[in-house]
Amino acid sequence: MTAPEINEETIEIKIAGMSCNHCVQHVEKALLQTKGVSSARVDLASETAHVKYNASELSVEDLLKVIEDTGYEAVSAG
Repeated sequence: MTAPEINEETIEIKIAGMSCNHCVQHVEKALLQTKGVSSARVDLASETAHVKYNASELSVEDLLKVIEDTGYEAVSAG
């Protein structure tokens, strides 16, 4: 039996619409509950999320959708 492929990448995502620490916690929780995400750090001041994820399981579009599903606008920052 072979181990699942791990292709870990880190991405910065710009998030619009957050106004408080509760917003940050809401987005972080949603990201961390997503299969394939190993870490997520959301910063209110810079309006960004730094997400480490398995690119073999998730695409950037998947991550953006997770954030958008929490009610905020998300765009890959590169």
